[in-house]
Amino acid sequence: MFFFLLLGLNGYSGKQAEPGLILFIVWILLVSLLTGILSVVTTNYLTTNKSMNFWVGSLISILLFCIVGAAFSVVGWFVSLFLSEALR
Repeated sequence: MFFFLLLGLNGYSGKQAEPGLILFIVWILLVSLLTGILSVVTTNYLTTNKSMNFWVGSLISILLFCIVGAAFSVVGWFVSLFLSEALR
């Protein structure tokens, strides 16, 4: 997504593109941290409260939060482009 953000910001000067790049990097770090933590919590919930096998619960949790993380990455990409355009 970072590469596509750089392609989307093609033609912007360094000062115009910098806030969008910083926002995207911070956004991705936060999304990665939150989805990782929530994946562990969800796996723990599925194994203890729903009596699910650990491997099945892990697989469900990882797949779910990979999809959620990818969706939030796309949202962050659009927000970064809109921010750079607004500050142009």
